[in-house]
Amino acid sequence: MLQTPLARRLDESPNLPWPDRPVPVALVITELDIGGAERALVALATGLDRRRWSPFVIALGPEGPLAPAIRSAEIPVTCLDVNPRRPIAAVVRLTRALRAVQPLLVQSFLFHANVASRLAAPMAGAPWVLGGLRVAEHRQSWHVTLDRLTAPLGTGSVCVSEGVRRFSISVGKLNPDRLVVIPNGIDPGPIDDATPADRSTLGVSDHALLALFVGRLDAQKDVPTLLNAADRVVRQCPDWHLAIVGDGPDRAALIGSDVAARLPGDRIHWLGHRSDVPGLLKAADLLVLPSRWEGMPNVVLEAMTARKAVVATKVEGTEDLVLAGETGWLVPPGDAEALALALVEAASDRPRLQRFGQAGRDRIEQHFTIDRVIRAYETLWASVLGLKHSEADTGSCAID
Repeated sequence: MLQTPLARRLDESPNLPWPDRPVPVALVITELDIGGAERALVALATGLDRRRWSPFVIALGPEGPLAPAIRSAEIPVTCLDVNPRRPIAAVVRLTRALRAVQPLLVQSFLFHANVASRLAAPMAGAPWVLGGLRVAEHRQSWHVTLDRLTAPLGTGSVCVSEGVRRFSISVGKLNPDRLVVIPNGIDPGPIDDATPADRSTLGVSDHALLALFVGRLDAQKDVPTLLNAADRVVRQCPDWHLAIVGDGPDRAALIGSDVAARLPGDRIHWLGHRSDVPGLLKAADLLVLPSRWEGMPNVVLEAMTARKAVVATKVEGTEDLVLAGETGWLVPPGDAEALALALVEAASDRPRLQRFGQAGRDRIEQHFTIDRVIRAYETLWASVLGLKHSEADTGSCAID
């Protein structure tokens, strides 16, 4: 059963009175492990106006560590415990779960949940279906193909950034009338409450300049380009240090690489997985993110919230957040020389780093609060359902 494209639905949508009871909505995600999309779902589910919305959360995977936080907000959570290699089982179990809660609208997050929701919805009462496109998928081309083939089964998808929307149109060949942009948001509380990490435990003095990388150590984040840039920077900036936070499949190869071996051992710090990223951000002087592609990286939101300047590649999402010359530097992906020049320039002017950091925090407070994101989703859902909503509810939401 094909659903009306989102743009047309919004144009033709009635303006009906709000029901007497909260509207049931299902939030479907691949799994509830700790990750950017998963945390975004938790913030959305727990922040909804419960006088208007009755949320249910369904995860295709097993019980995840974020499930208790959702249940503590008195939101039902169902984990289907489906093997990712059994997609038919996922659709069957999701169909049963949706029939049990009878939502009027399904909002999914991440590829597997998007596809499963579109296939299950027609067999579960045909609720409106909105997908969630969280990254420009440069690696898994079959994801892009399957997303395109199943897209008409939903009314549209929420792109997390303008860059993801452009990618979805140009590479994914998705209908622009089915796409809307609602960016990520952030709650500043955990950042503001964090205690800065003790630099001495990292082997970094208080007067040194500390650049911090946070991310999964795999091809997407392009740490080899960062190491090549660092090789140039340490020769020009004697008090410059780089701390690399994160783990992943490329960790051993990166640490054992020739370029890593050339870097002074006391200037590069492999910190592995850390649970105190907010404190590390507050202890650092800037964030560096050399990704080849993104969606809208939460670590950039976190760094700007922590009043840190950002040196990053001009890719999806990052370019939406960082204003070159105002909150940080943007360089082409894969260009070690350009990245090194930006890092040297950043290291040469600490007062500018502080100005950029404060400008970044101001930008977060103006455009990327979690409350703004929640209101944007609520406005979108109400419009799809044809329900009246207050103009005050309108958040950052655009269709092109």
